[in-house]
Amino acid sequence: MFDGFFEKATGNRPYPFQRRLALGERWPEVLHIPTGLGKTAAVILSWIYRRRYSETVRSSTPRRLVYCLPMRTLVEQTESAARQWLEAHELSDASKGGIGLHVLMGGSDDGDWYKHPERDAILIGTQDMLLSRALNRGYGMSRYQWPVQYALLNNDCLWVLDETQLMGAGLTTSAQLQGLRDRLQTYGSCQTLWMSATLRPESLTTVDHPLPAGGQWRTETLEEDDFSSKYVQKLMTAAKPLEQATVTLLGDAKSQKKYPGELAELITARHQPQTLTLVVLNRVSRAQDVFSAIKKRLGQQAETDVRLIHSRFRPEDRAETQRIALNEKEMPKGGRILVATQAIEAGVDLSGTTLFTELAPWSSLVQRFGRCNRRGDCGIAKMPAAQIDWIDIETARTKPNELLPYTAEELDLARQSLKQISDAGPQSLAEIDVEEITPLVHVIRRKDVLELFDTTPDLSGNDLDVSRYIRETEDKDLQVYWRDWDLTKSNPKRIPEVAGKELSPEAAREELCSVPIAGFATFLSLLNKEEKTKHLAWIWNPLEGIWEECRSPRPGQTVLLHRSAGGYDSELGWTGDLKHRLPASELSEDQQAGVEAQATMVAMDQEETGACVSLQRHVLDVKEEAQGLRDAKEADWDETIPWSRIISAAHWHDVGKAHAAFQAALRGIYPELEDNEFWAKSGMPSGRIRYAVTEDNQTFSRRGFRHELVSSLAYLQQHRSSDETNLIAYLIAAHHGKVRLSIRSMPNETKPPQSEEKPERLFARGIWDGDALPAIDLGDGEVSEPLSIDLSLMQLGDHVDKDEEVHPSWLSRTLQLRDDYGPFRLAFLETLVRVADWRASARGDQR
Repeated sequence: MFDGFFEKATGNRPYPFQRRLALGERWPEVLHIPTGLGKTAAVILSWIYRRRYSETVRSSTPRRLVYCLPMRTLVEQTESAARQWLEAHELSDASKGGIGLHVLMGGSDDGDWYKHPERDAILIGTQDMLLSRALNRGYGMSRYQWPVQYALLNNDCLWVLDETQLMGAGLTTSAQLQGLRDRLQTYGSCQTLWMSATLRPESLTTVDHPLPAGGQWRTETLEEDDFSSKYVQKLMTAAKPLEQATVTLLGDAKSQKKYPGELAELITARHQPQTLTLVVLNRVSRAQDVFSAIKKRLGQQAETDVRLIHSRFRPEDRAETQRIALNEKEMPKGGRILVATQAIEAGVDLSGTTLFTELAPWSSLVQRFGRCNRRGDCGIAKMPAAQIDWIDIETARTKPNELLPYTAEELDLARQSLKQISDAGPQSLAEIDVEEITPLVHVIRRKDVLELFDTTPDLSGNDLDVSRYIRETEDKDLQVYWRDWDLTKSNPKRIPEVAGKELSPEAAREELCSVPIAGFATFLSLLNKEEKTKHLAWIWNPLEGIWEECRSPRPGQTVLLHRSAGGYDSELGWTGDLKHRLPASELSEDQQAGVEAQATMVAMDQEETGACVSLQRHVLDVKEEAQGLRDAKEADWDETIPWSRIISAAHWHDVGKAHAAFQAALRGIYPELEDNEFWAKSGMPSGRIRYAVTEDNQTFSRRGFRHELVSSLAYLQQHRSSDETNLIAYLIAAHHGKVRLSIRSMPNETKPPQSEEKPERLFARGIWDGDALPAIDLGDGEVSEPLSIDLSLMQLGDHVDKDEEVHPSWLSRTLQLRDDYGPFRLAFLETLVRVADWRASARGDQR
C-alpha cells in the first residue's frame, strides 16, 4: 500500500530505505543517506502515511512534523515539494480534514496553525525561527505568543533536522532539547530525527541526550536491497574527477583584490556550452565580486547565462533567479554559470557538469561535491565529463575574520584529505574517514530551559539571550525592507508617514531581506554619520503602537529602511553599500505611496469582535470551546491531560472583567452598553482601552490593568488551596501570556494614594489591594461571590492570614507547578485555554 501511496505523490516507486522508514515500528534517530536519493520525500511522505494510512503506528506518530532547515532557500524548496505531495493525495485543506502546511521563516505569514493544536500539521522553517520558538523566545513575534508556539513545538512533535552539518550550535541545542523533553516529560510523543549525508552521530551525544544502552543511535541507511536499484548504482559509481585549481586565495590584500578577476578568467575558460558550471564560494562578498567579474569578462552580449544565489536577497528577487538558474531543462546555448554560497551547498536538486569550490570543512565539501554529476549522467551518451576544481585558501597568512564562517584548523584538515584523492564520487568518498574538528558551542542546560519558561522581562525590559544556542555569533540575522515616505517634512525625526498618517508596519514576505547583525550594524553607523541619512532606519514597537528609530539592532527584528538609505542591489542582493539603491520601479504602487495607515494595531487588550458580548455569554462560550477541543474527533489526546481543570479555567478566565476599571473602559468606548449587565466585549474596536477607577471622588488611571490577574486572584480566594486550585488559577492568569510566573508592579503604573489605614497599599498590573469585585453569575451553576482583591500573594515568602492559615506566594505556587508538570506540559495546558478563548472571541454574535 505504501508503494502506491508514494508513487502517486512522486511518480516513482520508493527505495527500500524509504519503505522501511514508513513501515517500521519505530522512527530511527539518524537517517544517513547519500545526497540525491530522496531523504526529504522519505521523511515527509512516511510521516503522512503513518498519520493517515497506518492504524498500527498512528497513535505513536507525533501529530506535528517540524521540519527544520539551516537556510531560507531550502525552506522554500521543501515547502513546495510538500505542498505538491499533499495535493496529490487531496490532503492540502486542513479545514476539511487535510494536513496544514505552514512556513516559519522571517517575514513569512505562518497562518493560524497554533490555533488548531488538535490538527495534523507540517511546519517547515529555518533553525532561527523554529529553535527560538522552541526555547520560548520566538524571533520576530509577539512576546505574548511565545508560550503558545513553545508549547506546540515541544509536545506531540516529530522534529526533523535536515542538513545538520550547517547548523552549528543549533545541532547541539536540538539534541539537548530532545533529551530534556524525555526527562521533563511532554504530552504526546516527542521525537527527533537528524539527517544528512555527512552527519557524525557522535555529535548528538550531549549531557542530557546520552547514548542509549546499546551504545549507538538507531540509524537508517542504505542496505543491500537498496543497492539492487540501477539508479542507486549509477549514483554511487558516478565519476567526479577532482583536482586543485590553478588559482589560490592568498592572504595579502593585493592578491585578494586580484582574486575575483583571476578566478573569473579560469571559470569562463573551463565552462562548457550547454552545461551548468557551479561556483561555490564561502562568503557572500566574494560571491558578489566573482559574479561581477564573470559578467564583465563575458560582456553584455554573451550567450552564457550568469546567475548569483545567496541568502541575502529579497525573496521575490531570489525566487526569480532560482526559477531560472535551477531550471536545467531550459539551458541556453552558451550554458549557465551559477555563482553561489552555502545556500546551494545542501538539499538543492541541481546537477552541474563543472564545479569550482573554495576550500571548506570536509562535511561541507562533500555536500558541494553532491551538486556535481548528481544524477550520474556526465560522460555517458555524448554528455561532457564532469570535473571538480577545488580552490585552495592560504590559511597561514589570512586573518581569521577573512576565513569566516570557518576556521583555519577546519580548512587545513580538509586540505589534507583533498590531496589524498582524485575523485569525489560517492563510492570514493565512502572509503575516506576524515576526523573533523568539533567546534566549541554553547550548550543549553536543564537550568537554562527552566529559566526560559518565565517570559517576564527583567526590570530593564531585557530578556535572556538565546541566540548563542541557535547559531554562532556571526551568523545572527535580522530582516529589512524598503519603503518610500516624504523626507521633506519639518519633523526632524522624519517618522515614516504618508499624508500625515503613519505607515503600516506590515511587510510582505516577498520584500524582506535577511541581513547579518554585524553587517547591518556597520551599515547603520554609516547612515548615522550624515545628518541627511540619520533617520532612515525604523522599527515598530507593538507594545506602544509607535515607530522608533533603530539604534541597537537585535536578531529577529524587522527594520524598515527608506529607499534612499540604499544597501541593496537587485542583481547582487544585500551589499550594505549606501550607493546601491532599490529602484522605485521595483517597489509596488502601495510601497511607493506608502501602505495605508494602520487604522488599528490590534493588541491583546483591544476588542476583536464585531458584536457586544456579555461576560456570562463569553465565559460559557469559552467553556464550550474547551469542551469541544477535548472532544475533537481528530485529536486522540494524551490521556493524562487534566481536561476538567482546563475547562474550569476556561469558565472562570474572565471573571476579572467585572472589575470597575474594565467595565468603565468598555462603556467609554461604547456608552450605549446596558448598565444592568457585565460585558466582556464592547463590539466597537477603537484602539487601546483606557482604564480608570473613581475612588473617593477622584479618578485614578489604572494603566496596564490586567483583568486576568483579577480573575485568577478571585478564583483563589473562593476555592480551598490545593494543587488543582493552583493549576486552575495559573491557567486563568496566563490566558493572555502577560501574567505567568510573577506578579509585580510595572514602571508606568499609577500608585495608589497612601493613607493611615493603608500606608503601604500593594499594587500590580493596574490592580490595587482591596479593589472590590462584584458578584457575577457565570452560568451553569457557577457564581463568583463579591470580594475584595487580596494582593498579598505578590509578596515573597508565605503569607499568614488572620485565621493563621498559611498561603504560599504566587511565585512559589507557579514554580511548584512548573516543576510538577514540567515546563513543556504546563505551557501546553495554558495553550489549550488560550485557544478556547480565541475561538470563542472569534464567534462574536455568530451562535
